[in-house]
Amino acid sequence: MNKPKTKFELEYPYSRDWESGYLVTNSENRKTVILYNGINGNNQKRSSTQYARYKLSVSLSRYLTKDETVDHIDNDKSNNDLSNLQILSIGDNVRKSHKKPLFVTNCFICGKSFNVKRNLTIEQKLKCKNNELCCSRECGHKKSVITAKANRLTKLNP
Repeated sequence: MNKPKTKFELEYPYSRDWESGYLVTNSENRKTVILYNGINGNNQKRSSTQYARYKLSVSLSRYLTKDETVDHIDNDKSNNDLSNLQILSIGDNVRKSHKKPLFVTNCFICGKSFNVKRNLTIEQKLKCKNNELCCSRECGHKKSVITAKANRLTKLNP
């Protein structure tokens, strides 16, 4: 449930185009600015923008373009401090939000700990599941040699 809206004084560039603004905070503590023109009734115009977008626009004294998005650097959407906000292109913002953290596993051959990206191929996921990933090409080559020898022995002793 939304908390009550609070009227506040709009700043440039919003004050140039809108008569009044209200700040609304939702249940996730994200803030939205509701913008109004005209009096209540049929002629009233209404729009809204995220508070972070409003703050950056005011700090730059211009509206952001449709190709500019506001990114919360620390990924906390309720932290609207200007030092936590940056403008990114839509593509850069999508790439940032889809970056997956690395995880740590151990090399199948030497036992060394190493980082693995989350976006693995199906083959790599299967190797990871079976604890068969190698930390380097050198260990990968050793694994190939061991696998080849094991396959030859299996053919000789069925």
